Amino acid sequence: MKLRLSLFLFLLFFSPSLVLAFQFTPQVEKRSLREQKVRKFFSVCPPFYLRDEKGQIIDPVHNKNADEPYSPKKTCGQCHDYQHITSAYHFEQGRHEKIPSWMKERYPWVKSPGQYGGRW
Repeated sequence: MKLRLSLFLFLLFFSPSLVLAFQFTPQVEKRSLREQKVRKFFSVCPPFYLRDEKGQIIDPVHNKNADEPYSPKKTCGQCHDYQHITSAYHFEQGRHEKIPSWMKERYPWVKSPGQYGGRW
């Protein structure tokens, strides 16, 4: 039973690139019709590695850069338009607002009273 479950999970997560035998294209406009159909079918990003600020792979299983924080810019920016996403209304909401003193004392990690910089 465990072997079947392991095989199922392996195929579920790694089958798109193994079974379909092609590389996923990072640039949206350069994707073939076939790749677009595959992506729509799986409706998620293909398997990818987390990356740090230097673009190096984070692999905690093999203790490679395991102590480094992940960078959404280097991780997601390989396939997605990071500049476009980070300039959107909800991403920027509250960015230029000052933090009220009560909030600064209670939530010292927060960078603004809006959505920008994390929720409190």
